[in-house]
Order: sequence, then C-alpha cells, then structure tokens
Amino acid sequence: MKIRGFVLGGSLLLYGGIAAGVALLGMGAATWVQTKRLESCKTDYAEFKAKVKVAGEAADKANREREGRELKLKEKTDADHKATVARLNRDLKRVRDDNARRSLTPEAPTDSKRPDLACFERADFARALRDFETEVLGIVGEGTANTIDLDAAKRWAQALPQ
Repeated sequence: MKIRGFVLGGSLLLYGGIAAGVALLGMGAATWVQTKRLESCKTDYAEFKAKVKVAGEAADKANREREGRELKLKEKTDADHKATVARLNRDLKRVRDDNARRSLTPEAPTDSKRPDLACFERADFARALRDFETEVLGIVGEGTANTIDLDAAKRWAQALPQ
C-alpha cells in the first residue's frame, strides 16, 4: 500500500537543495546590490570631500586676504593713534611748562608790610595751587587719552568690512 502526501527521504534532499540554492541566489543578489550601493556612497563621499576641500581653500584664501586688509587698517589706526597721543602729550607738557614759569598767586600790594603774607602763607598756597593744577592736568590728560583711544577704536571698527 502506498502512503500519499508523505515526503520521502530522497525528495527531502531535493527540497533542501532547492531551498539552499534559492538562499544562495538571494544572498548573492543582496551582496551585489550592497556592493553597488557602497560604490555609489564612496563616489558621493569623494565628490563631497573634493567640494569641501575647494570651499575650505577658498575660505582660507578669503580669510588671509581679509586679515591682511585688517592688519593694514590696524597699523594705520595705530599710527594715527600714536600721533594723536604724541600731540596730546606735547600740549600737556606745554601747559605744564607755561604754568611752571608763572606765579599762581597774585603779587602782594606794594604798600604791604609783609608781602610774603596775605591772608595765607604765600609759599604753601602756591604749592597747593600747583599740586592742584598738576592733578587736574593729570585727570584731563588721562580723560583725553581715553577719549583718543576710544575714538581710534571706533574709527577702526567702522572701517572694517562688514
């Protein structure tokens, strides 16, 4: 008697071989597709690297040119600033020298019994006025120097390319 629907031993090997062949074909096809995708990605990556390299070199060149212009501008601003500070120092020295040559206290009246005294000790008062004037000139000089520094920084910043 024959048993139907039952897989015999020989046909089991046949079905197993067919399944293994289909699996191998599938893996081969998947490997081929993935290889093509990998090659495509490598090509895209090489193109991207080349574009980035070109863009980077262009940016470096532009930065070097900009830095050169800014350095020249800074040197010019520094030279102008130095000249302005030198003028300020000359003016302050001139004022100090002018004040050192003259007396800060008024002359005593000619009919005074004690010309060295008024309502104050003349020498102490003159020294106090000179010290006061020196301090005021120092403050004026410092404030003017700071104003010159700030103005130079503003001119430099305004001259920078946007």
